[in-house]
This record gives sequence, structure tokens and C-alpha cells, in this order.
Amino acid sequence: MGMLENRMNPQVGENRDVLEQPADREVSHSGVKIFKQLRTLRWPDLLTLVGLLCVSFSVYFSFKGYPAIAYVLILTQFLLDYFDGKLARAIGAGALGVYLDSFTDFMAVAASVVFGWFVGINGIAMLIAGFMNVGAASIRLAYFTAYKQKGFTGIPTVLAASAVSTIAFLGYLFTQALLGWLVIFYFVSAVAMISDLRLKKI
Repeated sequence: MGMLENRMNPQVGENRDVLEQPADREVSHSGVKIFKQLRTLRWPDLLTLVGLLCVSFSVYFSFKGYPAIAYVLILTQFLLDYFDGKLARAIGAGALGVYLDSFTDFMAVAASVVFGWFVGINGIAMLIAGFMNVGAASIRLAYFTAYKQKGFTGIPTVLAASAVSTIAFLGYLFTQALLGWLVIFYFVSAVAMISDLRLKKI
């Protein structure tokens, strides 16, 4: 802070502008540190970011009409979420880990809703169910970020996203005529995420 204050409040009597000070005054004795935000990341956080990339691309491939790829990416995020949790407990997570994990889990739920819509579970019922899933995931993740718990209360968001995506994909492959009825599982998913069902962490 001392250097920053000196740069923001040059002493009276200095004729040169702060930006014109010699370069050696800009370098601390401990060396220049850049990308401080990135320096807070640890290995579990990198797995989380890969998972975020997966669900983001899942949305893209859903839009493009490649449901198989979109589905595989959602499942990949599910596996990465499991392993980044294991790794975080083994070696410790970065300070941003819990927030990155929550955002990635939210994106997984959003990706599952987009996936269901583009495989053919659409209409006003799916709009309502999709909103409920996004809302339930938001509430659940905010709750677990604010209140640390030993186990799970309600179905974990990533599990819910993977489950409804699997049901939607199987319906897309084998029961096209009944596909619209599968919206029921999206309603069940939303309720399950914010239910009082108790589960142990694996």
C-alpha cells in the first residue's frame, strides 16, 4: 500500500508527473507479480475450469444439433466434479475453489435444460420446468456456499443435471413419440435439488 499511496499522492514540490518516475521505482524488492487472480488457482480448480468448459461447449453443441456430443460433455463435467472434489480434499483447494465449483455446477444445470429443449422436450411446460431448475440450482448453490455442511441436503445439482440429461437422451434415442412427457423429470429434478433429502458425500 505504501508504494500505491506514494504513486497516488505525490509529495508537494515534485515537479515531475507520477507516470514519469524512473522505472526502478516501479519494481518492488520482491519482484513483480502479475496475474494475481490466476496465481490463486490450484490443481482442483483447474479441473473445475475444464468442467466449466465442457458444459459451455455442451450448450454450443445442443444449439448446433449434436445431442450425443452435448450429452457426453455434460457427463464429463459430472466426472470432473467428482474428481476435483476428491483432489481438493486430498491436497486442498484454492480460495476461489468453492465459488468456481458453484458456478460450474450452475452451468451444468443450465446446460441440461438447454439440452432437453433441443432434443425435443419443449413447450410451455419445459419453459416452466427449465426456470424451476435454474432457480432451484441458484438457491441450492447459494445456500451451500453460505452454509458449510458435512453432507448433502437435496440432490446435488450436478447429479440432477446428469440424470435428467440421461433420461432426455434415452428418450431422444428410443421414445421419440413420448419425448414431451419426459418434462416431468425436469420438474422432479427441480424439487429434488431443494428438498430435505439427506445424502452423504462420497
